[in-house]
Amino acid sequence: MFTRQSHLDHYGAYDLPVVNVTAECCCGDFVALAKARGWPPFALLLYGIARASLGVEPFRYRLAEGEAQRVERLMVGYTVIGVGGNLNFSSFPFDDDWTVFLDRYLADRVTARSALTLRAAPLASRDYIFVTCLPWLRFTSIQHPIANLADTSIPSIAVGRFDLAEGKVTFPMSVQAHHGLVDGLHIYQLFARVAAEMTSLVVEMNHE
Repeated sequence: MFTRQSHLDHYGAYDLPVVNVTAECCCGDFVALAKARGWPPFALLLYGIARASLGVEPFRYRLAEGEAQRVERLMVGYTVIGVGGNLNFSSFPFDDDWTVFLDRYLADRVTARSALTLRAAPLASRDYIFVTCLPWLRFTSIQHPIANLADTSIPSIAVGRFDLAEGKVTFPMSVQAHHGLVDGLHIYQLFARVAAEMTSLVVEMNHE
């Protein structure tokens, strides 16, 4: 049940109804786990972020023609380095089964990396989450492009360089979302959920 209509009405009248928070995330060493299994570490983190977003209720809502709608089937969108060293987009349907998720990630990554033009297809729905990775930087803030100031309801997340310290992985993470849909508390809950998901995945997968 959507309980934030008054918030949506309030912030929806703003020229830029965006809230953007950057902080450090600390979790179990998923990088070592991924490398040992031959997986891209970012793929495992992307999986954890997608799962976490579905576990924090306010992050399940998007705007469609000004109305809040709950995401039931999530699409995952992320960036790759494509032809000529230029950014390109990859997207695929989320699946809670890690093996299925990884297969979809790898398959579309090949297509995205080899595409000769930008894969900016029109969104058939708003049921996306967008994630980008800047593995070279421990950034302290980031601003994502916004196509339509009135509709910033698809969360945009950026993660930075993975650093290892005392058996933990730390990295900067930025979360940009519509303030009518989420508050700072919910962004904190997403950070906490991502850290918990990744730590849990490390424990579970290391015992498989």
